Amino acid sequence: MLQRSAIATPTAPKLRTVMALLAMNAGSVVGTHQLVEELWGENPPPSSTTTLQTYIYQLRKTLGLGGSGTPAHLPGDPAAAGRDPVLHTMMNGYLLGLPEKSLDSQEFVARARRGRAEMAAGELEKAAVTFRSALALWSGAAMTGVTAGPILQAEEVRLEELRKTVLEQRIDIDLRLGRHREVIGELIAIVAQQPIHEGFHAKLMLALYQAGRRSEALLAYQGARTALARELGLEPSAELRRLQQKMIAGEPVIENPARTSAFPASRTDPVTRLPPGLPRLVGREAELDQVGAAVADRLASAPAVLVLGPPGSGKSAFLTYTAHRLRSAYPDGDLYARLLGPDGTPVPPETVLNDFLGAIGVRPERIPATLEERARMFRSWADGRKVLIVLDDATDTAQLRPLLTAGPGSAVLVASRRRLVDPGLTATVELPPLSPDAARRMLADACGDHRLAADADATEGLLDLCARLPVALRVVADRGRLRPHWPMGRLLRSYRTVPDREAGPEGPALAELGLLGSVDLTRRLLGAEERRALHRLAAAADATVTPEDAAGILGVVPGDAESLLEHLVEHYLMHPDPDPVPGQPSGSGAGTDDHYRYRFSPAVRAALAVLADPAGHPGPAARGHGTGPSVPAPRNAARADAPVLVTR
Repeated sequence: MLQRSAIATPTAPKLRTVMALLAMNAGSVVGTHQLVEELWGENPPPSSTTTLQTYIYQLRKTLGLGGSGTPAHLPGDPAAAGRDPVLHTMMNGYLLGLPEKSLDSQEFVARARRGRAEMAAGELEKAAVTFRSALALWSGAAMTGVTAGPILQAEEVRLEELRKTVLEQRIDIDLRLGRHREVIGELIAIVAQQPIHEGFHAKLMLALYQAGRRSEALLAYQGARTALARELGLEPSAELRRLQQKMIAGEPVIENPARTSAFPASRTDPVTRLPPGLPRLVGREAELDQVGAAVADRLASAPAVLVLGPPGSGKSAFLTYTAHRLRSAYPDGDLYARLLGPDGTPVPPETVLNDFLGAIGVRPERIPATLEERARMFRSWADGRKVLIVLDDATDTAQLRPLLTAGPGSAVLVASRRRLVDPGLTATVELPPLSPDAARRMLADACGDHRLAADADATEGLLDLCARLPVALRVVADRGRLRPHWPMGRLLRSYRTVPDREAGPEGPALAELGLLGSVDLTRRLLGAEERRALHRLAAAADATVTPEDAAGILGVVPGDAESLLEHLVEHYLMHPDPDPVPGQPSGSGAGTDDHYRYRFSPAVRAALAVLADPAGHPGPAARGHGTGPSVPAPRNAARADAPVLVTR
């Protein structure tokens, strides 16, 4: 670990590990469970908590670390940094308070950031000096002498990657300032140590070429090609090949130093791109706490929290509201992107990164052409910064993965209409329909308790109509504000023309309540054959359906039908029914390991009855102008259709 000299150094390996983890997160609470995992992995001994307390006592004694209770200032408060190190015992962990500039690792990160700012401002000489001073803090590998667990290993990788980045940037500046001959020997040694790092190979080629040694520069390219083929079985990147071709043609390969900065000097203020958030969010207190805990629980890597829920559950509003609550913890800015277009077309990640790079001040002509290069440039900018990235309506992991590039200190919030699984996603928070009390509170905030109490039946009818979904409730609440003279019964009649709760919301009500469009966007994430099968199931299935029922409706084998049903559950267009399968023991939930029932929510079924099917034909309710509930097609008519190919 990069740490300044201390009066005493723990000798026991586990004591050094505890000290390293506390020091790398100085000023923040390190949870007891995190320390236990770092020391003993997934199978700690029964006495792990007691043993950890012994280690904390020994650290206090060996290093003279005072303090045992809650600090007078909160973590992160500048006043919390005193003159002497102090180790506090917190409710669920420990907090090490250190004076400023106590750790070389912190000082290294600070100098790296200062060097990047000087480089962006065009102060190349000053940036080179700052980068050299940052690199001079290294006397060996990070975490030397520490037995690192998963958190410290991640921190070690982060610091090493940042060291390489600073080294590359310092050499870049030397090359731009004409110091080609001075860096050749250094680059030859670096390339020997890191034979598959194409960036250093490129810099060696540039240094040799600018020094008038073109033949050696081309030999250096051949050396890079040989190393990549031997180690990885790969050819050099397109960027390295273009550099070789320029050298063969004798073209200039170094830009004017005055034009080399990708980031303009004017971009010194934090970037802010969050859309406006709600002034208040009702009924999501538990979910907000989950996000807060997920963000605080990640020490060495950026948390990426995924927010899920059915159509109309208010994922976007929750996402932006949460981001506004958290943004003060990310002083370097916030970035926002919606990853699904209004027509249901996914936005390519390279387009998102293009917008992000433009937002942080990269000139259009400096933005790379490929996804990989854009991701690398954005990662370089984000490294060492505290940035909040908000990604709404993610469609799949292939779209999302290149955007999960923030480093430690940053955070990513993601919302999706379907379940996603990716190692980069560190936590998942689901938004169910609101509780009855919370849904009623939303209406009461807008309409007043007296109006709800005056017509309790109509109030319940509105809650049923909205299925306690925040998007629909917010629309009703807004109309209630606009019509303060309307009783709740009149408000209900303005949405429902056929007072039949069992039929669910009618088509016109769905459109007005904002649910129709939400279901449609989710439906568009499916393949064409899946959408066709979805419509047939919604029209022909009973209240609940088994895979065998679905197979009969669709004309496929039960295994394919079950795959489709699970895929629809994944997209929140169906859900497992809580009732047991007939013939199964009571209390078996949605079935056994081999038998499940599935159900459409009334809102989704009614929306599918209104929406056009994949062939473009209007649904049955739309053909009837939405004047009544949809009429399911006869089962035997559905079975007479051609079989549906169910694909994943």
